[in-house]
Parts: sequence; structure tokens; C-alpha cells
Amino acid sequence: MGDLFDDALDLENAFYDEGYHLGRKDGHRAGLVEGRLFGLEKGFEKYSAMGRLHGKSAVWTERLLPPQHRKQPAKTGSNDDERAWTAETCLSLLKVPENSRLEKHIRTLFALTEPASLATDNSEDSVSDFDDRLKRADGKVKIIEKLIEKVATDDNESVSKREQTSQA
Repeated sequence: MGDLFDDALDLENAFYDEGYHLGRKDGHRAGLVEGRLFGLEKGFEKYSAMGRLHGKSAVWTERLLPPQHRKQPAKTGSNDDERAWTAETCLSLLKVPENSRLEKHIRTLFALTEPASLATDNSEDSVSDFDDRLKRADGKVKIIEKLIEKVATDDNESVSKREQTSQA
């Protein structure tokens, strides 16, 4: 008689163990899917930020050149795109003030953000390298913006002083 009741008493433990193993298996699968989605989202955010910085570096690099040496924009083929840049728009960009430090920082930023040199594999070294480059590029942008602002301010002050001198 004891064997008949042992099966009934072990029934709860059997269902618990079965539920535990099914839950663990399902949780593992759900964790992998969630982790993959999170990784894709974060990767997209990082590459989007790097692309934005590369766009800034491309514009600043182009602005280093005098207007006659600038590249002509590619024809997009769509006439109704109001945001498409025309040759006149590209050529009308103001030249970046001449400053060797500024030029060095712009060229370094361009090299840091160049898409062809960015690793896309998911190894720890590649991710670490990418994060380091993103951090350095972000710092370079801040330096370049401050230098451009400083040079422009200095130029405006010198023009104001010349105007005051010529009026006196």
C-alpha cells in the first residue's frame, strides 16, 4: 500500500521538475532573442552616432578646400527632392578658417570615423576599439567646434578693431 501513495506524493515534485525544465528552456530561448534585439538596437545607435560624426567630418574636410577644388555632388536623379544639394550649395559653404591645429583635428576626425576602417564583427576587441574611436571622435568634434568658434570670434574682433581704427 505504501507504493501506491508514494506515486501520488511524488506527483507534485514531478510536475514541479517538469515545469522548471520547460521554463528554463523557454527562458533561455527568450533571453537569446531579447539579447539579440538589444544588441542590434545598441549597435545601430552606435553606428548612427558614428555616421553623424563622419558626416560632420566630411563637411569640414570639404570646407578645408578652396571652392574651385571641391568635389561636385553626385546627381541623385530625383528632381522633387528639396533637400538634395546642388553644386551651388556645396560651393557656397564657407571655407573653414586657416589654422593648422584645426586642420589636423579635422583630418584625424575623418580618419577616426571612416566607415571602411570600422570593424563590424562582434568580438570584444572590435567592440572595445569601436567604442574607443567613437569616444575619441566625439571629443574631436567638441575641439573642432570650439576652435572654429574661437577663430571666428577672433576674426570678428579683428575686423571690429580695424573698422574702429579706420573710423578714427
